[in-house]
Amino acid sequence: MASLRITLLGGFEARLGSGEAIDLHGRKTQALLAYLALPPGEPRSRDKLVALLWSDRGEQQARGSLRQALAELRKALGDADPPPLVAGRDEVHLDAGAVEVDAVELERLVADGAPEALERAAELYQGDLLDGIGVHDPAFEEWLRTERERLHDSAREAMSSLLDHETSAGNTDQAVATARRLLALDPLREETHRALMRLYAQKGDRATALRQYQACRDVLKVELGIEPDAETERLHEEIRRKYSAVREQPAAPAAREDTTDTTAGARESEALPLPSKPSIAVLPFVNMSGDPEQAYFSDGITDDIITELSRFRELFVIARNSSFTYKGRTVKVQEVARELGVQYVLEGSVRKAGNRVRVTAQLVDATTGHHLWGERYDRDLNDIFAVQDEVTQMIVSTLAGRLEDAGRARAEHKTTEKLSAYDCVLRGRQCLDRGTKEDILEARRMFGRALELDPGYAAAYAELAWTYFEEYGSSWSESPQEALDRGFDLGQRAVRLDDTDSRAHLALGYGYFCKMQHELAEVQIETAIALNPNDSENLCIKGWFLTLTGRSVEGIACGNEAIRLNPFVPGDCLYNIGVADYLAGRYEQAIATLGKISNPVISVHGCLAACYAQLGRDNEARAAMAEFHRLAKAELAIKPGEDVERWRAYWSRQFAFKDPADLEHLLEGLRKAGLPV
Repeated sequence: MASLRITLLGGFEARLGSGEAIDLHGRKTQALLAYLALPPGEPRSRDKLVALLWSDRGEQQARGSLRQALAELRKALGDADPPPLVAGRDEVHLDAGAVEVDAVELERLVADGAPEALERAAELYQGDLLDGIGVHDPAFEEWLRTERERLHDSAREAMSSLLDHETSAGNTDQAVATARRLLALDPLREETHRALMRLYAQKGDRATALRQYQACRDVLKVELGIEPDAETERLHEEIRRKYSAVREQPAAPAAREDTTDTTAGARESEALPLPSKPSIAVLPFVNMSGDPEQAYFSDGITDDIITELSRFRELFVIARNSSFTYKGRTVKVQEVARELGVQYVLEGSVRKAGNRVRVTAQLVDATTGHHLWGERYDRDLNDIFAVQDEVTQMIVSTLAGRLEDAGRARAEHKTTEKLSAYDCVLRGRQCLDRGTKEDILEARRMFGRALELDPGYAAAYAELAWTYFEEYGSSWSESPQEALDRGFDLGQRAVRLDDTDSRAHLALGYGYFCKMQHELAEVQIETAIALNPNDSENLCIKGWFLTLTGRSVEGIACGNEAIRLNPFVPGDCLYNIGVADYLAGRYEQAIATLGKISNPVISVHGCLAACYAQLGRDNEARAAMAEFHRLAKAELAIKPGEDVERWRAYWSRQFAFKDPADLEHLLEGLRKAGLPV
């Protein structure tokens, strides 16, 4: 019997043979276990593991990170019998006899090929490998991309073979369900669209078959800019003729009156055009408690999500009155999207039992039928309204990020001439996140292009301001003060254009902060949070502001709140918490926090070096400083060890401390680590 069961398809979960969940906090620890599990039993050298997950760190620091991750695994798996983790001096592996892995089982079932095995394989595939687990190391990302494609292909092969078997056996309903799952995996596969059209037609439901054709045409047009091929068009015409012949029978005059409501062509003409920005409808959450009187809770969750999503100016959110017309009705998300003119639909349910409640939510791209995100929230009902607020906040903050990710993926596949202003902003934000000089300048170009397309776009002005703030904090700017002034002016313009845009106020607040006008900065940052308390970036920036103005304890709390609200926030919040721990003299804690940043920038390595130096851990301080020097040599315009005043100016811009003593505290650690400042 296996002592460890690992689920990797659709996310990450590890459980002991007893069923007890294993809690692994570090994403790289989860990634390490996943890598060892594919397949279990295969020895992996420590050198390879270091290169896979910590390639951005110095050798000594990377090996230390590996040891720390293995220690966390040993502790978490301490009760497993037999012990699944085997760690030798040079190699690490999982005992294949002690481990069960859903991804490995899926491939075994696909190779088996029997209908029962294929059905089980289809059930196992609950989503992409390690969906939602972000580890920003190029080597790991390349491995993950390859493995995802391989397992995706295996699942597609299983469902395709299962569909052929079910169709041949005349199991039409099962075949329809399998075909729909196959389309969720590969929405551009015309062959599957045709299979569904035939299956619906065989069931006598030619109207749905015609709608399937329309869905096929829509997704091909949106994603690839092409029309269906000749075979699909011939099938569509054949079904349409038979459908029209039935509708025109004299014995059914009432049916003739309804033709305009059900033909694919009519539905296309009635469909509302999609807005240029992400559009979403929130369907009323289903009350599954068995008690109609509990409907107020599920309705309340729905109401709150609609209200809070509307705070995000980049989203087009359907109003409550329209969404609630679907309450109590069984509808298809594609129909809802067509009738309301939206691209995305959020569905959910609430199940209350005793003093516990479970809320589930899932986001669907209605143009493809593909599930983009899903989550389950289990809570104790000590205070039902507090639970409602907490779950709403977590759903909304995470959902906004998933919608932006989906939009970014679409924008990446568009040619330059087809980009909308919003597409340009998404591409620019992605460049800005990477943070190199070249990326920041490319982001600036993309935001400028957005403003060419839409001169009144407040969000584009706010994002453009951030490119200048990034330049101000860098060492490559030829005129940092001019960059700061330009960013500040752009932030002001963004607020003038849209005083209700929280990102605009956030940019202006950061500009005031860099200008050391702390009271005005705080007003703008608090305004941003009041306008949208669900945007975790607002809380991250507030945490940074609090830390650098001498309120590090509050800064840590604010950063932790941002991470609790949205676990997918970037490393900025961890950076803030790490710096706050350093200022409070909690150097060990600062090292642990900064070590969780998946893609550390230059200043993170500097802070790590300062922490190690303050603890007297000289070897690790030198290793961190060596990595700092390596990145500085590659990316900065000044060399480590030279031009002390320029280095002091660089750190002063990076950390606009209100109290000069805090800056001196940091510089003291850097000097101990070997940087002349």
